[in-house]
Amino acid sequence: QAEDGIRDTSVTGVQTCALPICCLVDEEFTPHLKAMNDVAVKHNMMVIVTSAFRPNTNVKGAIVKPATMSNHLVGHAIDCNLQNTKTKEYYNSTKMKDDKGDDYAFCQEVVQKTGLHWGGSFNTPDSVHFDDGLNLMLPRLYSEKYNLFHTQKQ
Repeated sequence: QAEDGIRDTSVTGVQTCALPICCLVDEEFTPHLKAMNDVAVKHNMMVIVTSAFRPNTNVKGAIVKPATMSNHLVGHAIDCNLQNTKTKEYYNSTKMKDDKGDDYAFCQEVVQKTGLHWGGSFNTPDSVHFDDGLNLMLPRLYSEKYNLFHTQKQ
């Protein structure tokens, strides 16, 4: 469920199904999205979230194979495209990986100002991905959240 604090901002979701969900993330990830929004406003960017929380690692059409301990599985990651709100230029995975232009400056400032990791700088680049590194920095908490979100009630 979307938190009121990230509605009507420069961070928005893409409706990929009939559900009225903009961007499903863990509440502890929300401050990162709010900080990302501040950077987006400064750079005249709309962040179009294409994927956030995922129930599993089966991702149709994945550009990069999802990690076994993906932060998406606990709502601590997003994949997104960008759009410049003034020029209307659209930045997808291809444009976001060229390391130049308005989108690159935005991604660099997101890393500097929000504490998020940008997938464009990963060993296997994933230019549309941002996460907070929960799986690496706090693996025990990651496991607790994973078990909470993925344990089916009997």
